Amino acid sequence: MPVKIEFEHRDSFIIVWLEGRIGGEASITMYKEIKSLLVEEKGKNLIIDFGKVDFIDSSGLGSLVAVNSHLIKNEKKLILTAVPENMMGLLKITNLTKILKIVPTVEEAFEKFNS
Repeated sequence: MPVKIEFEHRDSFIIVWLEGRIGGEASITMYKEIKSLLVEEKGKNLIIDFGKVDFIDSSGLGSLVAVNSHLIKNEKKLILTAVPENMMGLLKITNLTKILKIVPTVEEAFEKFNS
C-alpha cells in the first residue's frame, strides 16, 4: 500500500496524518508532498502523526531528517506523534530521539508547542 497523506492547517501548524508503509518510493513521495506544503505555507510548524504507519525504513527516516533540517533553517519545529513501537526503536537506535520532538498525540503537540 502506498503512503497516504492527509493534512490540515491549524493556527501556526500544518498537521499531517500518514498511513501505510514508508520506504523507497513512498519516502520520496512523502518528502515531496510535505516539502511542497511547507513551501506553500511558509512560517508554519509541522506535526506529523504516525498512528497509521505500519513500517518505515532508512529512506523514510532520511526524509524526516531532511524535513527537520528544512524547518530548523526556517526557525520552525517538527513534532512527531503516535509513533509506533517499531519506529520508536529505529529512532532510538539512530539517536534521532535526541534530535526530533516526539509526543503521544496531535493534541498534546499542539498544546505543548503552540506559541
